[in-house]
Amino acid sequence: MSLTSSLFAGVSGLNSQGTVLGIIGDNIANISTVGFKSGSAVFESLVTGSVSTEGGSGAIAKNRLEIDQQGLIQNTGVNTDVAISGQGFFVVNNNAIPENGEYSFTRAGSFRQDERGFFVNSAGFVLQAWQLDNDGRRPGEIGNANTEPFELLASLSSVNTRDISGIAFATTGISLGVNLDAGQTPLGGASDSLNPVSIQNTGLSSSALLSPRTGEIETGDILTVSAGGALASSFTYGGFVQGNDIQAANIFGVGLPATKFTDVGIGAGQVADGDTFTVTTIASGTVTYTFENDGTPDTSSGEFNSLDTLAQAINLSTGLIAKVSGEGAGVSRLLLSSTDATEAVTLANGVGNTGNGGAGGAGSLINSLGIQAPVTAAGGRFNTLDGLAALTNADPLLTSSVSSASANAQLTIAAVDPLATIQFGSTTLGTGDLITEFGLVATVIDSTYSAITTGRNMASGAISPAFSRNLRVFDSQGSGHDIRVAFVKRQNNEWLAEVFAANPDEVIDAGATTPGLLASGTIEFNGDGTLRNISPELQAPISAAWANGSEASSITLNLGTAGEPAGTAGATTIGLSDGLSQFNGAYNVQFSEQNGSGSGLLSSLEIDEEGFIIANFSNGQSRQVFKIPLASFPNPNGLAPEAGNIFKESDASGALTLSEAGSSGVGILSVSALEQANTELADELTQLIVAQRAFQANTKIITTADELLEELNRI
Repeated sequence: MSLTSSLFAGVSGLNSQGTVLGIIGDNIANISTVGFKSGSAVFESLVTGSVSTEGGSGAIAKNRLEIDQQGLIQNTGVNTDVAISGQGFFVVNNNAIPENGEYSFTRAGSFRQDERGFFVNSAGFVLQAWQLDNDGRRPGEIGNANTEPFELLASLSSVNTRDISGIAFATTGISLGVNLDAGQTPLGGASDSLNPVSIQNTGLSSSALLSPRTGEIETGDILTVSAGGALASSFTYGGFVQGNDIQAANIFGVGLPATKFTDVGIGAGQVADGDTFTVTTIASGTVTYTFENDGTPDTSSGEFNSLDTLAQAINLSTGLIAKVSGEGAGVSRLLLSSTDATEAVTLANGVGNTGNGGAGGAGSLINSLGIQAPVTAAGGRFNTLDGLAALTNADPLLTSSVSSASANAQLTIAAVDPLATIQFGSTTLGTGDLITEFGLVATVIDSTYSAITTGRNMASGAISPAFSRNLRVFDSQGSGHDIRVAFVKRQNNEWLAEVFAANPDEVIDAGATTPGLLASGTIEFNGDGTLRNISPELQAPISAAWANGSEASSITLNLGTAGEPAGTAGATTIGLSDGLSQFNGAYNVQFSEQNGSGSGLLSSLEIDEEGFIIANFSNGQSRQVFKIPLASFPNPNGLAPEAGNIFKESDASGALTLSEAGSSGVGILSVSALEQANTELADELTQLIVAQRAFQANTKIITTADELLEELNRI
């Protein structure tokens, strides 16, 4: 390199360091500028020729912007301030009428309304966003009058909320997200209560044997129950051993059940001390009972000395029940059964008996008591209210419950399905009548629930919903109306739903039989708690003709995504819990939304984290009116910067993509916050010192070369 070249190299160094000082100065000057993107100096060498032995001619500095570097996000508390955390840019325009201006991109999100109602930032650029229709749809989405695809800049509008004040929007959609408690008891079905009325059965406990009596209730009588018109289920009275009438037969010398047996001995018709007999059932196994003549019998050990103590001893045995039946004046006999009336009962005399003519004699112990005939096993048989309850509960169409079990017991038999009717009937082999004995209604009993029948639905107030939610909707005139969505459980994984006006007088012809009823149907859930099916009546738009003269409303109810459980092979739709769900837990409202609003003045504006610009009205209503998109570029550092802290698309940046915040690789929005400049002051001051020293060093090159040239001139 010649001395002259070294002079030029020094000058280029001064110029380069001057550029660096300018970049640093610009970074420091804009340290308080919202969304400012700092630059950094990069150097390139200058070479005078292509031969490597020749020297260079210095360096040149260029400014490289750090556009993709995130700045610190700082809260401001201002509702219309918004910052981007991550990649992306706000779209702005230098003209309120977009087609008359130019689109630009910025990270400066300090927006305020100007005198015309437009959202502008501090540089006066107008914010661009998707204008939403009354149903919250973006341009290009089905139903929005603006058919411009939302991926294009042409779909954007200048954000202006001035004209929103005083406008009423009729409700066209309701979205409801609620967890319905899976543990909720289903609504009971049609029912009647059994309360024995005959003198021998009045006031019994539910576990006590029901006593027969000619003309009232007899062994072999059949009770039939039909639910929902299905084939009737039959339940037969019986399954017990019925002994001799002690008052008529004078058993072992006595005619009363409480009197101790007195005909004691080894002769015919006598009972000897220590004589035994056994009772065998599946529930009890084989149980032995012993006559105790001396002292007080220990009934807990199976000892007895009278008919009453024998009944007591049997009742103290597991799996057996007995009673001394008083069938009116002059009749007392022992009744004995397994606790499960469907089981067989077998009795036998003890092997070592000495009384009653011995074990095989005609006057044996069980023969004298009249309990020698065995009971064979048979299904569908009962002889207690508990037994009948067990049989009906085993029937998939029926359910039953016992009240006041210890005394004056009452059994209620109901259809499982609240939509089903129930009818009781009786068939007898003699003159008995179970319908009369149990005090039942013989005619068809209406279902508990009928959505369209006043007195049997939730809309009329006759049925209390398991859960209900009031929603305020608006008609075309801006008048508000309260409608209620109510649910009651039908059976596992199925609920009945009604939609009705809280005040029926506000609706015209809302239902043929129930004023105020707007819609009704069923909701089904999958076993995993997700939504399976919504009946068509609830999916179709709900029509409400208002009595105040406003236009009739057509309201679509969005209860979530219904479909098959996750993992179902070949399923076209998978059920979700994005609306209604059914999990075992408290009723919980996740959201309850409608898209209408009454007439009111705009009171405030805010931007939420999803980019929605929300208008808050003086009537307490809020509505999403715009949604802010974010623009992204393959190479954001290739954008061309311009005055006003904006950038323009360039060949180096690549083509833009419009996306919703938080999707497609763009960042999320931080509301009531601003992105600060990404300038790091400490780094800038350090670079300033380096640039200063480099500048001084380059001046030294020039002065040294000058001195050497002066020496040459002296030669």
